[in-house]
Amino acid sequence: MLGTGRISAVLTSTDLALTQEFYEKQVGLTLSPETIPNHLLFESPDGSTLLVYGRPGGNKADHTQVRFWSRDIDSDVKELAARGVVFEEYDFPKLKTVDHIATTVGIGKSAWFKDPDGNILALFQPE
Repeated sequence: MLGTGRISAVLTSTDLALTQEFYEKQVGLTLSPETIPNHLLFESPDGSTLLVYGRPGGNKADHTQVRFWSRDIDSDVKELAARGVVFEEYDFPKLKTVDHIATTVGIGKSAWFKDPDGNILALFQPE
């Protein structure tokens, strides 16, 4: 059954070398030895993975594509910002970031940033 197996996020990139540097050095992910040509496979200790493959033309999505779960979003945001990650800032009637973090009552806290191809990534700490 699908509900019992691992789930993996998949993104595209127009520059795999730049993407690899971003995810390794700025985000802190580890590249898997199982990576194959034209692909980057990053593994998490819990078994989840992020696969990025090379594709000309880039990404057209305008929504969060990968969410990293956090136990301490304030600390994680500070660490990523120190590594050069630039966070998105929002100021909407129902969503406003303060120090890069938006708080949604009853849901949790989120912070968004983009990879070199414009893929939208999020940190999320549930309430």
